[in-house]
Amino acid sequence: MSRRSNLAALALGMAAAVAPHSVFAHGAVMTAEPTQAIRLQARYDTGEPMAQAQVIIYAPNTPSEIWGRGVTDRDGRFDFIPEDIAGRWSVQVRQAGHGVMAHVDISDAAPVLVATPQQDTWAQRMVMIALVAWGGLGTALFALRKKGRSDASA
Repeated sequence: MSRRSNLAALALGMAAAVAPHSVFAHGAVMTAEPTQAIRLQARYDTGEPMAQAQVIIYAPNTPSEIWGRGVTDRDGRFDFIPEDIAGRWSVQVRQAGHGVMAHVDISDAAPVLVATPQQDTWAQRMVMIALVAWGGLGTALFALRKKGRSDASA
């Protein structure tokens, strides 16, 4: 390889490393669709599926005890057949520090999705980025302050 192509590859690698998509954090989003079973699909708010994520299911009659466990497939999907227990079933999906929980009401008629958290808006993300940057700047300025200053209260 020539020196020019090595420099071009290095520049491209550095650009990819600091690209904006790597700066933004991402949350999690899940949809549930009623069928004979409960079908969940968990994905990050970027659209990427939460593949091989941990699934924990809580039954309405014992909401503090785990009813079942599983793992999503490569598309972030997971199906389960709840017992014949009416009420609010809670399903949690977690992966790599991200998580989402959905509640599915099951009555005699059919399961109905009642709540899923909303994903962050771009304005919320920009505020989070600004706060992290402000904290980093404050920490850097604190670390760089003059070490030789005397304390007036001493």
